Amino acid sequence: MSRLTVPPNFTGTAGSDTLIGEDLNKFPAIGIDILTKGFIDTGLGKDTIKGNGTGSEGGAGIGISNNGNLNAGSGDDAIISKGIGGSGGDGAANNSDPFGAANSGFNGGSGGVGTGISNIGILNTWLGNDTIIGNGTGGNGGNEGGRYAGGDGGFGNGISNTGQLDTGNGNGSLNAGDGNDTISGTGQGGNGSNSVYVDKGNGGNGTGISNSDNLNAGDGNDTIIGTGQGGKGRDGAINKNINGSKGGNGGTGTGISNSGNLNAGHGNDIIIGTGQGGRGGTGKISGTNATAYGIFNDGVIDTGNGVDILTGQATATIGGAAYGIYGKGMIKTGDGDDKITSTSTINEVQQKVTIGGGIDIDLGTRNDYFKGFGAGTVDGGKGFDTLDLSAFKRSELTFSGVISGNALNPANINFNNNGNVITLSTAGFENFIFADGSLCYSTLT
Repeated sequence: MSRLTVPPNFTGTAGSDTLIGEDLNKFPAIGIDILTKGFIDTGLGKDTIKGNGTGSEGGAGIGISNNGNLNAGSGDDAIISKGIGGSGGDGAANNSDPFGAANSGFNGGSGGVGTGISNIGILNTWLGNDTIIGNGTGGNGGNEGGRYAGGDGGFGNGISNTGQLDTGNGNGSLNAGDGNDTISGTGQGGNGSNSVYVDKGNGGNGTGISNSDNLNAGDGNDTIIGTGQGGKGRDGAINKNINGSKGGNGGTGTGISNSGNLNAGHGNDIIIGTGQGGRGGTGKISGTNATAYGIFNDGVIDTGNGVDILTGQATATIGGAAYGIYGKGMIKTGDGDDKITSTSTINEVQQKVTIGGGIDIDLGTRNDYFKGFGAGTVDGGKGFDTLDLSAFKRSELTFSGVISGNALNPANINFNNNGNVITLSTAGFENFIFADGSLCYSTLT
């Protein structure tokens, strides 16, 4: 099996076509490489496209790289891709000192980036119940040589959709078309490497799905799942005979990162983002435990009309931070009985503050449900809407701006978090759930 480079362009049949590209131990390694003027059009049928790229020492590994046009046509199509970054090379050492370590040498090399699917052009699966899966794993950092630093872990990206052309304008897109589609991305950051005398290598960031342009799942009952795991910082040395070294920092884990437009279309859609921050390494000075984001949104996420479920969940280690939903963008769920849940866990303890960044959420019409608290704005819209604040007793929160009889039901909810007052601005909610009971809007104050 070898790398599949396009052009020469490929036009499929009306039947079920299969394309497979694999590139191993290269720098970089790209399983299927669609160049700027290249296109793959598999046409009708249940088509399968698979790419696998594994980088050599410190090299990037990309399963499918699309700079042109990838069109799977109508039918129940599957695009499955895996990219693994190569581990960084070990630094050479020489001139040993009395403790057996070298006085000179080189830094360990950083691990290569692993990307399942990199889409800079147009990726379109058209009609049908389609599946797009991208898995990316960053390479581990290489060990130090002598009194030098260990290498950092490489980034892992499941699906990266940037949509950038040569002009710098963002007019690429990833379009799954109408149908009950599944888009799944998993990113695992590589681990940092060893160093006895100086800083350890840091863990690489892991991102499940990263979208900075247009990701459109089309109409239908779609599922979008992003899972990101940050790599671990390696442990440093603690030794009375030497200075010791600092532990490496953990890598950030982000389930779904969106700075563009993510549109799930009409239908009963499910969007789940899960992030886990990497653990910092121990040492003379411990490395930092990383931040985790379930969904990091600086753009627009629109689930369209239908009974939609959006979930952001984040897990970190003490000293790190975790936000189920974070960012300064907008989330809209349209018309339907929608449910948004944001949860954060640190050292297996559920956190009270689960959103941040000033996120703006509009639940639209019908009977909606929102669970979470933090710096942001949430509008329940029309219907009988429920705000779940069950992480708090009623006495832990203060309310302002409540106006009995006001059809918009405005309320500012404040929590004093060790001297830092955090405010969630809300409107349109009729029912409020607390750990010690429920209240309607008119009885909040």
